[in-house]
Amino acid sequence: MREQRRLNLINSHLLSRFPALPFDDSLSKYRERTENINSDVLFHTYFINWSHSLLRIRSMMLQSPLFNKYNDIDLPLETRRLRCIEQIAALYFQYGINLQKDLEDPHRIAQLFHSVGEYDLAISTKLTVTLFLYADTIRSVGTAKHLPLVERVFDMKDVGSISMTEMGHGSNVPNVETTATYDHSTREFIINTPTATSAKWIIGGVGKTSNMTALFARLIVDSVDRGVHVFAIKIRDNDTHEPMPGVTIGDCGLKIALNGIDNGFLIFKNYRVPYDTLLDKLSSISPDGKFKSSIKSKEKRLGIIISGIIRGRISVIGGCEIHMRKALTIALRYGALRKQFGKKDSPETSLLDYQIHQSRLLPHLAKLFAIRTGMIYVMELYNPVKAKAEVDPECNELNEYHAILSCLKSLGSIYATSAVQDCRETCGGHGFLACSALGNIRNEQDCHPTWEGDNIILLQQCGKVILKQVQHTFKGEKIKNPNLLYLDVDFEHLKTYKAHFENRETLLNQRLLIELMEYKVNYVINQSLVALRDNAAVYSDVMDVWNNTQVHYIQEIGKAYGEYICTMQLWKFVQTLAEKCQKTANIVKNIFYLYVVERIEKQLGIYLEHAFNAAQAKIVRDTELFLCQELRDISIRIIDAITVPDQFLGSVIGEADGQAYAKIVRYVESDPTTYSKPEWLPILKKIKSTKA
Repeated sequence: MREQRRLNLINSHLLSRFPALPFDDSLSKYRERTENINSDVLFHTYFINWSHSLLRIRSMMLQSPLFNKYNDIDLPLETRRLRCIEQIAALYFQYGINLQKDLEDPHRIAQLFHSVGEYDLAISTKLTVTLFLYADTIRSVGTAKHLPLVERVFDMKDVGSISMTEMGHGSNVPNVETTATYDHSTREFIINTPTATSAKWIIGGVGKTSNMTALFARLIVDSVDRGVHVFAIKIRDNDTHEPMPGVTIGDCGLKIALNGIDNGFLIFKNYRVPYDTLLDKLSSISPDGKFKSSIKSKEKRLGIIISGIIRGRISVIGGCEIHMRKALTIALRYGALRKQFGKKDSPETSLLDYQIHQSRLLPHLAKLFAIRTGMIYVMELYNPVKAKAEVDPECNELNEYHAILSCLKSLGSIYATSAVQDCRETCGGHGFLACSALGNIRNEQDCHPTWEGDNIILLQQCGKVILKQVQHTFKGEKIKNPNLLYLDVDFEHLKTYKAHFENRETLLNQRLLIELMEYKVNYVINQSLVALRDNAAVYSDVMDVWNNTQVHYIQEIGKAYGEYICTMQLWKFVQTLAEKCQKTANIVKNIFYLYVVERIEKQLGIYLEHAFNAAQAKIVRDTELFLCQELRDISIRIIDAITVPDQFLGSVIGEADGQAYAKIVRYVESDPTTYSKPEWLPILKKIKSTKA
């Protein structure tokens, strides 16, 4: 069928039944409205230390027939998984995945994953699961004896997975039901999933591929539950690929998207594994059968264990950025070439020239840059935080890093989900075609709000870390978190603060805009503390107090904190650009302005309480629309500079040459059934005859 479609694609170009479509220069003319920006400077600054590696990996994939998004549109499930493995094999041998190189530069392999994710997130996810989640868990809470397991996955002798989620437990990891009962007579652990809800569920790579897994299970020693620990265990025989005796493995089947990943389930029945499968850096069992742990608290110990897989969360932020970038590429290009309505006796108007269209898309472009610079920030922090955590697993820096990752992962997925949906809608009916790629991008993005941590839970965790830091100040301690140094913990200034701007020109001031983002963080923290105090007088249980202070309060702390970080990092990005090309920096400065102004506009209620008056609120709204108009014409050149190759985009309406209509027709005519009679024609005739 697919080979036939390729032949038809050629024939349709030669023997089309559709009226001939002229060359469409609408997109190229839109580009010509403005002078070209320094796209090289923007590209290399946007991708910072990754840019040369990214170009090399892109080139490697573009030269391979395996990497063409148009060939992946309607693949059957098993064919899609086969293609994914073929693509991984090609990358493994060409790029040179190597443990020593990863130890020397942890970002090197992250660059590969992000670059490959531009083409297909399923490929990068399969690699992330085995080389980040599985391997990093072993490196984080294993000991020297476990390092050969890491070497084996980097050498592709093993394929790892991470079995945390169960049928009945996702975010609530402390209450997973899988047990690992220690048998001192044989010095083994007996693994069981004692209930239907304890089956390890929707585990990436387990369905068909993985032979190893990092299993999260409750450690039982002498009938005492010692909390959740991790065991690196074999689940399939290396030679036969059959499940090990006592292990049942199944495939979870078709998903909304990312079907190159074989998510599966695991059921254990009295499966015995040797003692050394326990990753025993934090806890161990002595030769005489006594449990020992350097971290006494079960909850704190589990928190440290989970912190070892933080590179997976960085990958999710990267995936959100890719989805936003691809969707905006399609929607902005299409918005420039697509014309509808217009003034009397004048040509039709490009969609992107309409204010309402600009206001739907261009704030997302600003958020794209914000989340990208936020991701750069967390990557810069990774190595120093990791080094400190290896010495002191309970260090404050690790808690702060977890809070930053939690809020930025949540923000990234919130931004991207909203952006992709708006991009789909602004492309109308053409955007609903599979060949637009927007449906697939949207479906892939749909996993991110709950993948690698549910957004709601992560925002709670971020808020909790920040509130604890604030509570310490009530005891006379100073805040050391560099992203909260502006915090005024008596909060008296909130009642007297007035923002000083009288017009657009005075509003568009970097220092003022940062000050307004600081104000928002102060405000939501203060409101949350007040709400917690008030709820403590209503509810007797601490959990009830906490749960009833989420909406409007604690959830907003993480969002405001993340947006402050993105604001600071986006301004830093503008300054870096200015050192290389002032003209390009001035353009991106408007992106910075739009990001902050739009974020303020969306929460004007906070500012109208004390900081703004009604006239200032109108200035904010008008300024947002002004900035959208300022960025309208140059937006195509901006997205051109940072987007993916057409071959990775796989969108007939979003390619760089702007020939959307001709390519839609060519793709539709390549389907061998386009002009055929339907197989269900007899049923239709029967219905008609019955009605007659």
